[in-house]
Amino acid sequence: MAWQPELVRGVDAAGNPAASPGHALVDDYLEFVAARCRPNTLLATTDDLKVFFPAVPKEPTDVVTADVFAFITAQRKPRRGPRVVRLQDGEAGLSARTIKHRGDPCGWAQ
Repeated sequence: MAWQPELVRGVDAAGNPAASPGHALVDDYLEFVAARCRPNTLLATTDDLKVFFPAVPKEPTDVVTADVFAFITAQRKPRRGPRVVRLQDGEAGLSARTIKHRGDPCGWAQ
């Protein structure tokens, strides 16, 4: 059975938002994000992981680059039917901004 995040949100000693999905590797990654990004980015990244792991049913240690690319590709597909489109370009699926955020939480690829 693949690991699924069980998110526990809290506040760290400095009063900043903290989150733990309950896996050492993922917790370490979120600690890395927290040290380099704004608090709201940490919470958004945590929520993105809650979307990622049900879509990619693997242990975090088993996830490979191809899994991330497949997830991003799946995010581009229509989700609410062909009659719902993005305002920015008239295409179906999630916005490019959402997809970019899920693949680059701190915006380093800009």
